[in-house]
Formats: sequence, structure tokens, C-alpha cells
Amino acid sequence: MSGAAERKETLTEGLASYWANAAYDDIPDACVSAAKRLILDALAASVAGAHEEVVDALVRGAMEASEGASGSCTLWGRDERIAPPLAAMINGTSAHALELDDFGGCGHSGAVVIPAAVAFAERLGSSGKDLITSIVAGYDVAARVLEGAGGYRPHNEAGWHSTGTCGSFGSAAAVAKLMKLEMGQFADALGVAGTFTGGIWAYLVDGAMTKRFHPGKAAENGLSAAILARAGMTGPRYVLEAEWGGFYGTYSRTAATPAATLAGLGTDFRILRSGMKPYACCRAAHACIDAVLYMRREAEIAPDMVERIRVHGNAQTLRQFGRKEIETLLEAQFSLPYVLAVALESGAADLNQFVPLRTDSATVSRLIQKTEIVSDRVLAPTEYPPVVIELKDGRRLERQVTFAKGAPENPLTDAELHQKVMTLLEPTLGTAQAAQLVDAVAAIETCGDVRELTSLLVPIKSRRLA
Repeated sequence: MSGAAERKETLTEGLASYWANAAYDDIPDACVSAAKRLILDALAASVAGAHEEVVDALVRGAMEASEGASGSCTLWGRDERIAPPLAAMINGTSAHALELDDFGGCGHSGAVVIPAAVAFAERLGSSGKDLITSIVAGYDVAARVLEGAGGYRPHNEAGWHSTGTCGSFGSAAAVAKLMKLEMGQFADALGVAGTFTGGIWAYLVDGAMTKRFHPGKAAENGLSAAILARAGMTGPRYVLEAEWGGFYGTYSRTAATPAATLAGLGTDFRILRSGMKPYACCRAAHACIDAVLYMRREAEIAPDMVERIRVHGNAQTLRQFGRKEIETLLEAQFSLPYVLAVALESGAADLNQFVPLRTDSATVSRLIQKTEIVSDRVLAPTEYPPVVIELKDGRRLERQVTFAKGAPENPLTDAELHQKVMTLLEPTLGTAQAAQLVDAVAAIETCGDVRELTSLLVPIKSRRLA
């Protein structure tokens, strides 16, 4: 190679060259609307999860690491303030703590991109338009990296949690955009972020807290990477496609499709491919929940009528969702026997069906034992397992859902989203302040300083750790 001017643009440079120069006015109205809905959803999920055990542990650890120093950034749903990287980490973790955050993109882009973007926007006093632009950039980059890695299913089936591995690129892009970095430093930020990506599925064995931490760590990683790039640290421009040691070759050697990284860049905005959860559990279970709720309603099924429930999936379905022994919230949220049992018994799968756990219900326990996950199908990357319910009277019902509620093809209505966020916000913020926050997000493009919005995330009655 005789010189940089003669070489082909790398993938990170391609991403950076577009997003470093994109302006708010370049973003379609549909993307602005999607960003506002996703911001509201993420803030509500984070406020609701702000005092979960994993978040309390992170706050204690962060305070110890920073020697109790305060900072410029709000911890959503709490009264502490802390430095931006730690705020991104903690708010990202709380957004994911109850499995109520969005899906699509890198897996859970909202719990990664939005905490990082809001934290740095709060430090800078950025405008609402700048925040929206940065979030659209972050969602786009995070999703494109996962698509280049071959997509969600093969990447995650290899043992990687894509929210952690690919999310760091999205948070770096969002913060680099807020910083208004030129193309070279923008690409450096992506390169720095990409050298420290991670997140593995080992937590499924014992329900460890690290699953909740992956989005927060990715948010902190990307934010710190952008800060370092602005300070002069260079990042590998071939971080994605390097033959040896590149992200795609290391994390997705047999599944990578690098050309997907830049496909439709600037015309196909990946934020429009994200959805929002109506149910408080892993998104991959939602299609099966919808199937059970449909059959329950159409056939007027009562729990005592059920002889057997069978889910026809693949090896990953059984590995990820086959658990019947439920002791923790995470185990319940990743157990198809549990989520289908509570859905069939109650007609719902909202947070009330998980907190507290319903394993002491004789009906739920019986249905859990009557549910079987069968590894007998080859599922396409976007296909979900069919569910069969056998009734004691001999009837056999079957349903397979293509687009579960909340998917971009079957979105939550504005009214459904409003009900979800108010339910999550009111216990901490109170009805009036929660309504103020909803209104502020709806008009965020008119906001001159994001701190006007983040001030509404501090609870009425502050609660500090003892």
C-alpha cells in the first residue's frame, strides 16, 4: 500500500463520513418521530428499573470508584449525580433491568445509545435537535454493525450478546455526533469502541446480574471511546473488516456479511427497524406469548382445560428458553414455560406477572410443568416457533405469529405506549411530573437545553442508598 489516499475507504470510515456530516434537517420526519417514541420508552424503562438490585450495586461501585465525587449527569429515577461515562453505564443498566426496553438494532439499542447520548448532551447542554440527530446516528450504526456480523440470530447463537458487542459502536457514534467530530476522529471513536466490545450469554446458567449490565457497559464504552478520540487517541480504521483480529472475523467468522454494513446508508435509517416491548421478558418469547393469548381468547381457554403446551423451536430455543426451575426474575424472563403459563393463566405478561414471581401459584406451577419446548424445527432468522395447546377435551390448537405486538410491522399505538410509560413512571415521579416528562419528550425538538428534560427525571421524594 503506497499511501492512504490510494486505499479503499474502510467500513468505519464509510459510516463516519456520512454521520459526521449529517444534519438534523437530513433526517426524515418518520425517524424523528421514532426517536421521540424510543426516548420516552427508554426513559420510562430506566426510571422503573432505577432501584433494582443490579443498579444499586452499580451505584455503590461507581461511587467507590469515583471516591464519592458528584458529576454533571442525572441518574434517571434517582437523586445522585455522577460523571457522564458512569451515568451512561448506570442508566443503561437500569433501562434494561426489567426487560422492558426496546429491541431491534444491536439487540437493545435504546438501553445503550440513549443513555450515552443523553449523558453527554446533559454535560454539553445540547439542544433537543442535536440529541435526536445523535440518537438516530447511534441506532443506525449499532444496527449496521450487527447486520455486518450476519444478523442477530447467528451472532447470538455463537454465544455473544449483541447488545454488548455491537452496542458500543452505536453509543460511540451517538456521542461523536454530539461532539461534532470530523470524519477522522469520528472513525477513531468507532475504532476505539470496537477494540473493547464484549458480552456473553454465560449468565443464563445461573441468572447472574451481568445480563442487565451489558447495555450499560456498552453505553459507557462508546462514550469513553468518543472522549478518547477527541483527545487524540486513534482507533483502528479496519476494526470491522481486518482479516485477523477484526470484529467480524473474530466474532462472526462464518456468518459475517460485511457489505451489509453500508447498504442503504443515508437512505435506509435503521432506527425505523426497532420496536417496543409490551411484555416484561425477552423479546424472543413475545411471538409465543401472542400466540397463546390469541388462542386463549379465540377458544375461551381456561387454565384447567389445558392438557399440554408444546413449543416447536430449534436447539437455541430449547437452550435459551427451556428452563422450568424458576428462582429469579431473570430466569422467569427467559423461561417459555413460565411466561406462557402466566400469560395463559392471567391473560397478560406485563411486569405484574414477574414482580413478584408467580411461582407460588398452583395453577402457574401446573402449567409450567405441562409446557414442553421441542427442538424439532429449522427456523429462519426472522421466524419464531409455533405453539400448540392440547386441551383435555381432545382439541388441538396451533398458532404461529410472524410479527409480535410491538414490532415495527405491528407497533404499539401511541395510546398503548402512553399507558406503558405512565405505568412505569408514576410510582417514582408521580402523575403530574410523569405527564410533564411525556410532554417534554413529545416537544423535544424545540428544547434549547436537554437539561430541561433531565431535570424531570429526578424523583419527587429522593431516595438515597443507605
